[in-house]
Amino acid sequence: ESCGTRVDATRSIKLRTLPPVLNFQLKRCVFLQKTTTKKKITSAFSFPEELDMAQRLSEPSESPLTYGLSAVLVHKGTAVNSGHYVAHIKDEASGQWWEFDDEHVSNLGHHPFGEGSSCSVSKTDGEADVSKSCAEIKNSVAGENHVNVDLHQSSSVNGHVETYSSSDAYMLMYTLRHRKSDKNGWPLCSANHDKVNVVAAPVNSGASLPSHLAEEIKALNMSYVDACEKYKLRKEREMNTITERRQEVRSVLSEAPVLSLEEPYFWVSIDWLRQWADNVTPPAIDNT
Repeated sequence: ESCGTRVDATRSIKLRTLPPVLNFQLKRCVFLQKTTTKKKITSAFSFPEELDMAQRLSEPSESPLTYGLSAVLVHKGTAVNSGHYVAHIKDEASGQWWEFDDEHVSNLGHHPFGEGSSCSVSKTDGEADVSKSCAEIKNSVAGENHVNVDLHQSSSVNGHVETYSSSDAYMLMYTLRHRKSDKNGWPLCSANHDKVNVVAAPVNSGASLPSHLAEEIKALNMSYVDACEKYKLRKEREMNTITERRQEVRSVLSEAPVLSLEEPYFWVSIDWLRQWADNVTPPAIDNT
């Protein structure tokens, strides 16, 4: 095994099995040797809506291993060490994308970067890409059957794969898609394709959820609304207290006379005044 000399070697990583969720961390920065700093790569790059990982394993899988894009993490800003992070997450039930920007949540439609954003459709047989807007693709007609291409239902129609482009995405999340389903559209999750016994409960989005999940979501939503109301009331009380104390401090400072040195006076420490101004009960002043 040892030849006692320097030789060229090849290092590789083999994939034997794959998890239900794939996370791709993109290297979107370069190291500048002249300045010894990192710089963000701002050029746009494309990534597919659907990944076929069956042929990526060391031993190709006979069963389909198709992953669909389910989330995109975005870094806003030009610097590597600063900026703002948002998450674009797909609702698998409705096919719609949502942007989570701190406490702000926005609906993006059926495109991970908002309706009207550019995307392209490529043929899997190696033919040239055809660039269209998402609205054009959605309203186009596929094949001779005149089936409308619906972006949120499938990204592969008659051998076409949809791709997206972004200059700020830095992490991509793909979720394994279940190809086998029963007559009601529910996935067959186990290895022997046994169906999961659930009772569907209608929700506002038009999709169906198991009854126990619908009840749990309803309870969590009620708890969240209650917590928000309590926070709102607590915030109002604290703001009123702060406003009253500020007015009291201003009135004391405006009414406090400047006495001459001949008249008696008292010492008040700065710490005592700070505690009083911050609505902290200060200790009694001892002027003996």
